[in-house]
Formats: sequence, structure tokens, C-alpha cells
Amino acid sequence: MIKAEEYYQALLGKKSEYEGVFYVGVKTTGVFCRPTCPARKPKFENCEFFETAQEALLASFRPCKRCHPLSHPDQ
Repeated sequence: MIKAEEYYQALLGKKSEYEGVFYVGVKTTGVFCRPTCPARKPKFENCEFFETAQEALLASFRPCKRCHPLSHPDQ
């Protein structure tokens, strides 16, 4: 759970050093994003964190149209 809280703080701060480290799926929208996505940030309880974009896809999340998480080289 500590890692999820750390990732959520990185998401809120749009911290670029976490780029490629994790992806966040938003349960209410079914979309997954990079940590630096410019979209409005979800509530913590609506987030699901993944280490790869492939994991998010397998969990039935679709890629964000704003941050294009599948275009990251470390997906």
C-alpha cells in the first residue's frame, strides 16, 4: 500500500522521474495514463497502479488519448 501512496503523490505532482516506472488506471473511466498526464487527477480510491502498460491493457483499461501511454519506450 505504501507504494500506491507514493505513486499517487507522484501522479498529483506530475513527477517526470516516475515516467516509465508506473501507469495508473482510473476505475471510473476505464482509462490508463502516464504519471505526467495533463488530465484532471482522479481520487486515490479510483486509482489502480500498474508497472507496465501491458498490465493495464490486460486489466481492460484503454490508453489515454491525452498522454498516449503506449508511445513510451519503456512500456
